[in-house]
Amino acid sequence: MLVMENHIGKITFSDQYLRQLTEQTVLQCFGIASFAQVTLADRILERRNSPVTITARNNRLEIDIHVCVMYGLNIPVVIRALMHKIEFVIEDAVRIPVSHVRVYVDEMIEP
Repeated sequence: MLVMENHIGKITFSDQYLRQLTEQTVLQCFGIASFAQVTLADRILERRNSPVTITARNNRLEIDIHVCVMYGLNIPVVIRALMHKIEFVIEDAVRIPVSHVRVYVDEMIEP
């Protein structure tokens, strides 16, 4: 749960809402084939149950995303566009600044 407080009152955002908003944004981006599969090793070693991890620190969000990119595309351009779009959509929806968007390309998939 993420709680934002201002002079009007408190607003609470669930982790599920933020994760679903991020997932929808990722899947709408050009060049992203899908999310990376979460393996048993990921669950044990990295304590990661989802390809999208959102952490709140100092009233700012840090977002980690594991994706599969379509083969043959310019990966840095696709990832940079994805990072900017996620930052814009999240900040526009919840009005909380995003400090980091980290995108991990786990796999390349042929179309």
